[in-house]
Amino acid sequence: MAESAVRTRFAPSPTGELHLGNARAAILNWLFARHHGGAFVLRFEDTDVTRNVAGAETAILESLDWLGLDRDEDPARGGAYGPYRQSERYAIYREHALGLVEEGLAFRCYCTEAERAERRSAAVAAGDPPGRDDRCRALTGAAADLEREGRTPALRLRVEPGPVEFRDRLKGDLAIDGADLGDMVLLRADDRPTYNFAVVVDDILMRISHVIRGVGHLSNTPKQVLLYRALGVEPPEFVHIPTVLAEGGGKLSKRAGAEGLLNYREQGYHPDAVVNYLSLLSWSSASGEEFLRIPELLAQIDLDRIGATDAVLDLEKMRWLSGQHVRAESPKRLARRLVPYVEPAGAELDGADLQRSAEVIGHRIELLTEAADEIVGLFREPDRDDPEARSALDAPDARPALGVAHDAWTTSTWERRVLKKSLVAAGESAGVRGRSLFQPVRVALTGRLRGPELADVAYALGRKRVLARLESAGARGKTDG
Repeated sequence: MAESAVRTRFAPSPTGELHLGNARAAILNWLFARHHGGAFVLRFEDTDVTRNVAGAETAILESLDWLGLDRDEDPARGGAYGPYRQSERYAIYREHALGLVEEGLAFRCYCTEAERAERRSAAVAAGDPPGRDDRCRALTGAAADLEREGRTPALRLRVEPGPVEFRDRLKGDLAIDGADLGDMVLLRADDRPTYNFAVVVDDILMRISHVIRGVGHLSNTPKQVLLYRALGVEPPEFVHIPTVLAEGGGKLSKRAGAEGLLNYREQGYHPDAVVNYLSLLSWSSASGEEFLRIPELLAQIDLDRIGATDAVLDLEKMRWLSGQHVRAESPKRLARRLVPYVEPAGAELDGADLQRSAEVIGHRIELLTEAADEIVGLFREPDRDDPEARSALDAPDARPALGVAHDAWTTSTWERRVLKKSLVAAGESAGVRGRSLFQPVRVALTGRLRGPELADVAYALGRKRVLARLESAGARGKTDG
């Protein structure tokens, strides 16, 4: 298959937000498609209307956008093979199901679910396979009688005994006996398609080349393979990736990893770190590196390096990777990422303020919320009424220290290293050194005795704010005196 023919899809049901487990599947599909210069398709499998949740589609799209997983085709963008919601494709499914009936590969079944359940129970009691129920396979005139009774038929695929063989890229060659599957429903009596039939029709018409999904779907694969063959199409390549387990093992739950993906955005995780971490839950790079930026992931992704064992969630590792990605980002890009976290706090900062802050804070935080908390606290007007702060400003050398800092930083080049050197040099000339110099200046700028490197604080605040705060603290000293 030519690289340009690679087409992957992510097909969630709009029953809630994405969680880390299904986001991992989306990430692998996106990475693989982009690696091969192919297409990444999003469609919504929304035929189970009883489970659909209002707003879920929007939340899923927002989650994918946050992760940076751009789509070539989706319900909003459209595309050559739409619609991209299954609820808008019912006529397509009916056309294909009736085509199979006309070819003799499927038949109309007038049995109710209650009748079939009763016969399955009887078969089990008799020791027969429960999947085989031939009652409607050869109806002729009886069908008209059943329709006069008001019965509406379901459409079923004829499934014969014998091996149903298929290949999974991770698990190799697999097979199941068709006798164990029974005659599969294509369309229910109410005209709704079954999951397996809709998926196969969609994947065929959307020209999906690789189906990369959770191993929980492995049991659906032989049924889907039969449908591909009935429709005269070779199946795509199947890649069933291992399950993501909660920390400590066990199924993901809302308390353990299955909370909505956007909650991790609110907590301040760097989105590239989430992509990096979730890709590593299934796959490892040839180099063994764990911190991989998006271009490196795109270059190195290799389905043959996906492991077969279940992966256990480790949020501490994802947090560590978040710190790595924060530190790797340029101050300008990091500043842009901080805007949604800083603005709600009411801090009136412009782009230059944020960029200087990102430059001095980015190297020591892991979550974007941590940076925002520091920045908001830094730019808030300092409270100098704390007893320790007042004591520092009341010290004999406090006013000379504030004057030294003001003079030094009025003309100093506004660079972190220069700011520190100019302050120390001016203090030496005035005979004010060490704590006697630094503590009053720090309190004047922040209202606190401890915190980041003083030159970093000044650099982040900017010349105008720094000089104003030094003057304000000095004026207070005169008033108090």
